[in-house]
Amino acid sequence: MSDYRGARVSSDTSNFHKSKQSAAVLKHAVINSYVTPFASKTGSTSKGNRVAFVDGYAGPGRYEDGTEGSGAMLLRKAKELATLPRKVECHFVENDPETVARLRDVAAAEGEGVTYTITDENISAHLPKLLDEVKDIPLFVYLDPCGLPIPLNEVALIFDRPSGYGTPATEVLINLTAGLRRFAGMLYSDKAVANSLKRLDEAFGGEWWRDVWREKCPTKEGSEDQKMAAELAVVEGYAERLRQRAGGAGTWIIDVKPRANLKPIYYLVFASRHVDGLVTFGEATSIGLERWRKHNAEQVAEDTLFGDAADWEAVWKLEENKLKNEWVDTLAGRLTSELAKGHAFRIIDRDDEILGDDLAGVVRTMHFRAAINKVLAANKTTTNPKGVSDLYRLILMPA
Repeated sequence: MSDYRGARVSSDTSNFHKSKQSAAVLKHAVINSYVTPFASKTGSTSKGNRVAFVDGYAGPGRYEDGTEGSGAMLLRKAKELATLPRKVECHFVENDPETVARLRDVAAAEGEGVTYTITDENISAHLPKLLDEVKDIPLFVYLDPCGLPIPLNEVALIFDRPSGYGTPATEVLINLTAGLRRFAGMLYSDKAVANSLKRLDEAFGGEWWRDVWREKCPTKEGSEDQKMAAELAVVEGYAERLRQRAGGAGTWIIDVKPRANLKPIYYLVFASRHVDGLVTFGEATSIGLERWRKHNAEQVAEDTLFGDAADWEAVWKLEENKLKNEWVDTLAGRLTSELAKGHAFRIIDRDDEILGDDLAGVVRTMHFRAAINKVLAANKTTTNPKGVSDLYRLILMPA
């Protein structure tokens, strides 16, 4: 379970920081679902039960319509986790003065009792100091720039941070803008664009992406399919290099869209050096996708004046149930095929066969449980999942 391309979802960047669009709904739902298990598990054995979160492009904390941004969410999570107890430290970095002022107001109103810092500086400049401050404790770094992210060499430093207390858990979630198409267009230009291309070289850790792009999209007049293939190949190449630089980390890639039938606005790349981090993030992604589908269903209902809330939500629930049944049937079929080989196995060791490209990051434990029960009822296995929380490591025995 080391390289997931995940599911396909997205957002509209118009009215940025004014209201939460569907892409933000997805990424924040994923983070909201992931923060608690990450801090709970890693903080159970960390120094002083400390866990650190770094929000490198923090934004205002809340959108103008009052909904949570990453800042308000992390402050809320820190309070919730204090009861375990876990001492969550939030470090916010944001270099836009007006945005920083709004973030400080949110933190002052909602951060009582939470250890947090707010730094008005560029994340590239401040990151080394932060890494030294949290060198001995579990760390989750969220990098969500409006444009290009910090250079890959700097991202790699997150995994190389000094430590005098073992090797604490280290995980990163990065927004890679799909705007790289605009930069890639310069590859076909005769104009002097060396400096602009160099920015992308730094972000992606070298010039390798240029050849990757040209291989998939040889000309400026390339088709939409060629551009999509080039874009995804570059993102996957980035993830591969991040894995290498992080010392064997695994990655997830989620392509983020405003609607299911639209092209990605950006990609989220998650990296962890522990299989449990990858499994847990996959669960969080599934929950995030469900929340994204619900948000889109509500938006479509509002756009089309489709009845009242009860109407659209009832339809959405029916659609979700249909999806669940389809996924469970697919999982059950794949589990049955593996069991027919006559050998016991664990899902975690057969992720390609069981999840494939279509269900990775889409299904979660509830779907696995239903699928295993279906296979059990069909007398294809003797394994009962009842009471088992970690179904990924449950040994499935042929009947």
